[in-house]
Amino acid sequence: MAAKRAEKTPRPGSPPPPEVRSASEAAQRDQFVLKSQLVEAQFVRRAPVLFVTFDNLGSVGEYDPPQPWLHMRVQKLGFSILGLIARRKDWYRNADTPMLLTCLQEAGFFEQFERVIFTGTSMGGYAALTYSRLVPGAEVAIFSPQTTLNQQITPFEARFKYALRKWDWDSPAFLDATEAVPKAARVLLFYDPFVPEDRAHAQRLLHPNVTHVKCRHFGHRALRQVKACGVLEDLFGAIGAGTFEATAFVRSLSHRRNLRPWRKALLSNVTAARHPQLAKVALERLQALDPDAVYLEKARTRLEKLDNPRAEQHQKARLNGRITTESRAIVVPERPHDTALASGVLLAGGRYCAQSRTWIRATKFTPPPTLSNEELIDTLAGNHLFAGHLRGHFGHFLVESTARLWALAAVEGEIDSVLYLPYRGKVRKARRALKALSPFFDQLELSVPVKIIERPTQVETLHIPELGFGWGERYAGTPDYRHLMRNRLGRRVKAEGAERLYISRARLPPHRGGVLGEHVIEANLARQGYEIFHPELHPLEVQIARYKAARQVVALDGSALHLAAFFLPPAPRVCLILRRSRANAADYIRQYEAFCDTTPDVIDVISKDWLVAGSKRVDFRSVGQLDFGALFDQLKALHYVDRNFAPDLPDAREIEALEEDLAARGSRAVALPAPHG
Repeated sequence: MAAKRAEKTPRPGSPPPPEVRSASEAAQRDQFVLKSQLVEAQFVRRAPVLFVTFDNLGSVGEYDPPQPWLHMRVQKLGFSILGLIARRKDWYRNADTPMLLTCLQEAGFFEQFERVIFTGTSMGGYAALTYSRLVPGAEVAIFSPQTTLNQQITPFEARFKYALRKWDWDSPAFLDATEAVPKAARVLLFYDPFVPEDRAHAQRLLHPNVTHVKCRHFGHRALRQVKACGVLEDLFGAIGAGTFEATAFVRSLSHRRNLRPWRKALLSNVTAARHPQLAKVALERLQALDPDAVYLEKARTRLEKLDNPRAEQHQKARLNGRITTESRAIVVPERPHDTALASGVLLAGGRYCAQSRTWIRATKFTPPPTLSNEELIDTLAGNHLFAGHLRGHFGHFLVESTARLWALAAVEGEIDSVLYLPYRGKVRKARRALKALSPFFDQLELSVPVKIIERPTQVETLHIPELGFGWGERYAGTPDYRHLMRNRLGRRVKAEGAERLYISRARLPPHRGGVLGEHVIEANLARQGYEIFHPELHPLEVQIARYKAARQVVALDGSALHLAAFFLPPAPRVCLILRRSRANAADYIRQYEAFCDTTPDVIDVISKDWLVAGSKRVDFRSVGQLDFGALFDQLKALHYVDRNFAPDLPDAREIEALEEDLAARGSRAVALPAPHG
């Protein structure tokens, strides 16, 4: 394997202009490339209007040979361009950038143009405004920019943690972009005021020569949405010609209503702003335009919470360790003739016991069952514990099916069995799952049998515990749940294994999801002393032993990482590598902070999601394609591998072969937007 960083494959670029050795020589040319160690300047003369452009994170390395950001657009419009091309994603926090611009300014280069316009987006917007002061009287057009990442100046900015750690945000030179504003002839500032951080940066740019152009519901990638509206060329044409008018531009964005990202953002923003009536109107109109969209379902759930603000408070208040004991309650599994997922416990008189409700997602729960007069009802004598439904998938079993077992500490001496409902009413599948999960119940030292309720059953005495674990805020678990799992589950298993552990998914079946080329991570971490552990190949007691021994864990998101939290020693180091763009890292963070007194580090370097054949969105079966170079850069920065470690990474051809293999199996790639910043 070649020891070469796996980067995204650059697009072919046009041949660069001829290279010059000095700024004075450059000032005499109609085309040139002027290079320094970290930045190069490419120039092409076409008109007396010059755009000075800066890369953003997504455009660094986009072309080979390198090309200035916005070069094709500026070429089509017939303007001159000077592109400052970054060799690394350092936010232009280097000495080379001001040196190049200062040398060109002193050589009289900028005096040749009637107008000079500095422009960029996000990271590039920061650089464009910051360094525009080197050309007094220059104009600036920036999109979703940051004014600085210095935490003393902008404590509200927490999005670009890697850039903050990696680069120098303390040296005062060109630290704060606001210092450039008075020297600019005009600043056009495009941003979405519904993005809190972008709005906060914009508030630092209140000045008579700054025009705020609000692109509402466009998000941080506002420029991309402007392009999707089909007006990007007109926008830069007007900026270059000096005829830009903010009111006319906003009117030109009427096509935004056809963009699904804009629709989602609109609905999310009005809901978050707690405008239920406005949100209802938006939801109704978007339902007509986009009836099958998944985001509408989520918005509807959020809207219900707005209508009933006590609902969310009630959900959080449920975590208080209550057990309800009822006589002659009827335990009702799902049946084909009832509402989908309808199940739970009916009390005397047919009243539904809301405490028997099971959450199968953070926003979806099982509805009450309905018994018909014709249904036969079995009877079960004795004392029993209601445990909800039984999930065969181990991750769902942990999150949903163990959530009531904390009550064993209170009632185990009194009960005759633990009762589960078959998920989706599939009895045979539940029986197989129960057999497969018997090692878990053994490690829990359960002293009573576990039973599957196949038909509506009236139970003599039934204990119904509240949920002590599960989706959303329940990932923290109640104190009783955490105590049971941390002190009883697997307590006879002794720690055995390496202190550094990588929990792999590489041996799981393809339909379980993972990352492209996980062997790359395995091989490199093994060189750093990590034990490469495949949980599914080992019995539960071995898994427990490994987790008890580990002090430093690296893993992809998945069920094994949830289980490890039950056994890891206090305050371990845990690094979560996201394997799919829809992964919810907050669940893992909440669990580990509560169970292990540690906050996991999260690394997101996904460049593509590979969707299985027939799938329309990212799910548990998806395969993530990672930027391995960025992954190991972050592992170094976070001290999970040595700072001088040189990972052995696949080259572009090896990556292409892995992609071809996935494509041959019917998967299709969905490229993620370039990381913003």
